[in-house]
Amino acid sequence: MKTCHTICGICEQGCGLTVTTDSNRVLKVEPDKNNPYSWRDYCIKGAKSHLSLRHPDRITTPMKRVGDRYVAASYEEAITDIAARFNRLIDQHGPNAIGSYTGNPNGFNFGSALFHTMLLDAIGTESRFWVGSVDQNALHVVSDAMYGNAWVSLQADIDHCDYYLLIGTNPQISTMCWIGYSPDGWKRVLARKAAGAELVVVDPRRTECAAKATRHIAPLPESDWALVLAMIKLILENGWHTPQRNDILKGLDTIQAIAATADLDALSACCDVPLNDIKTLARDFARAPSAMAIARTGVSQGRNGVLALWLVKVLNYITGRVESEGGLYYVSGILDLLDVGDTLFPHSEAVSRVRGNKNVAGAHSLAELPEEITTPGPGQIRAMIINSGNPVVSGPDGNALDAALAQLDCLVVIDQFQRESHRHADWLIPGDHFLERTEINPLIQALSPSPRAQLSRAAVSPPQGMRYEWEFLRDLTLAMGKPLIPGKAWLNPLIKASKHLAKWTGWNQLTINPMLMARLLIHSNSQIRWRDIVDATHGIGDPTERPEFGLLFSKLREQNSHIDLAPSAFVKVLRHRLAEPATHNPLRPFQLISRRRMKMMNSWSIETSMEGMNSREMTGNNVEINRKEGEALKLIDGQKVKLSSASGSIEAEIRLSDEVRSGVAVMEHGWGYRTFNASRGSSRHHGGVNRNLLVSNDDVDPLSNVPRLNGTPVSVEPILPSA
Repeated sequence: MKTCHTICGICEQGCGLTVTTDSNRVLKVEPDKNNPYSWRDYCIKGAKSHLSLRHPDRITTPMKRVGDRYVAASYEEAITDIAARFNRLIDQHGPNAIGSYTGNPNGFNFGSALFHTMLLDAIGTESRFWVGSVDQNALHVVSDAMYGNAWVSLQADIDHCDYYLLIGTNPQISTMCWIGYSPDGWKRVLARKAAGAELVVVDPRRTECAAKATRHIAPLPESDWALVLAMIKLILENGWHTPQRNDILKGLDTIQAIAATADLDALSACCDVPLNDIKTLARDFARAPSAMAIARTGVSQGRNGVLALWLVKVLNYITGRVESEGGLYYVSGILDLLDVGDTLFPHSEAVSRVRGNKNVAGAHSLAELPEEITTPGPGQIRAMIINSGNPVVSGPDGNALDAALAQLDCLVVIDQFQRESHRHADWLIPGDHFLERTEINPLIQALSPSPRAQLSRAAVSPPQGMRYEWEFLRDLTLAMGKPLIPGKAWLNPLIKASKHLAKWTGWNQLTINPMLMARLLIHSNSQIRWRDIVDATHGIGDPTERPEFGLLFSKLREQNSHIDLAPSAFVKVLRHRLAEPATHNPLRPFQLISRRRMKMMNSWSIETSMEGMNSREMTGNNVEINRKEGEALKLIDGQKVKLSSASGSIEAEIRLSDEVRSGVAVMEHGWGYRTFNASRGSSRHHGGVNRNLLVSNDDVDPLSNVPRLNGTPVSVEPILPSA
């Protein structure tokens, strides 16, 4: 037996893992308690991650569509065919005819993400879509507008905070991570609460976190902006604000003018929170010795996500909660994203062809993809490569996207499994597993709250003959005759030669590869040496290291930049919201929101999530509503109901709950789909019903183009037994 110390490659926390293997088989996965940085967030995702390695449905060789079935093929055949088809479409219709969608796993696979981007850059396509457009676009829009960098993310000084205001986040289930992370963060928050800190949770549902809070406030979905604006108005009017770095902050006068004209009673009615409660919240937050306001996924997935995230940042700045002890701060870790952001993530002015929306963080919204495929004209997407994603399930109106994907001239998929989104694929290319690769992801580790670095070490080898995703993407780029290094097509023959030399000698450093690229990125960092990273079996980093407060302000000053508290586009939409009359649709009186349960995996790893779960935990077919409302509708627990929105309908079982406020319906997100066995053509259904079928591609946040995954109006009606 062998033991390997590595890190989990599923979410930002990157928990330390100890993996025991025998004869290239994983026997067990446990937390690495010698990891100095992160292992206490170890969860079911890491514990069961190895089950997919030898799953009977796993794709381990390229699979070519022949009629309605798939047959095994060689990489050479796949690359030759795909390169010819892509080049033919580019020659006929231009580079934007080739589209791309990347899912969550791609972001945690440095080699695949790097070489996927290199392929798209070599083609020259702007038809890029990603999973971030269904959950995190709002943060990137806010960061780009306020800091001029879409990837600025502030970390939380948890252990010194006296007042936590958590909005639309449930860290007991999801951990304290979202474009950044805090190891063991939720338990540390609870430790501070036990020592006397206030913990206020804002959520339409009494979540697991809200049940442990000192106070729970339950506004209507999508109304967080009104609650926070009311707090800002009260703080400014009562002189509770603490102006912070006026040389860096711009736009405070605009915020004051907006707050002065806003009506407190109207804001209270909008969020359906009593005004006295808002006054108490504003006073206590502003007067606390230290505090932080954090808004996350639950907020960002509504039609007002950008407004809410922006105003939460304004709230933190006007009360002096940024770059101060017990608040939020910027960290320069293994990479400094303010320094390298424009190099790694160059600004793009690309706009979508049909709707004319500017992209966000280099990609367009998934809500726009179906019409970009189906609408004729120059730039129409005619082929796609889906890398580790399942957008038919995880995005809005999957039926529309599925129908669009069926129209493509060529669909190529890179994944460990053939999923619902891959039904029309022409080629299925094997995806590698994080337990099979040795690499370091400096981009993810740069989001840590203090400097951290650790290699992800391969515990087992990939199936015989299977290439890493990055190798396939590299070879496809070369086969298409596109420059792997931008503007240097003449290097392609040298890269090909070095590739063969590296394979012959076994020295991967002889050719371009992810480890080499990561080393070049990290080399510019004086804090952590490459040799120390390689030698550190359990990683480098101390989560208790105190931050260097003020770094954000000093770096912006060095760059002759500033923080814009009042971006004009945000102000325009906010004024529009303030002028909107209150609306209520009696035909669809409930607003649909999401939840996640501790023992359910991410939707892209659901193949292994159902094992070991009991019937009580199988909740993907349930919808929760307020008990009193359900009784008024004469509904009873377990009854079959029909949920309808403006764009579709589904069936589910009703659950009457005392944990959900009135006017809200709650369902798990992103579940209810099939996984196929490509060689046999059979399929298995997972997780219940997909509630995202109720979400429209057209009902989006006007600033981020994120679909209304939280807040979609629905009706709930009983399904009567047939006579």
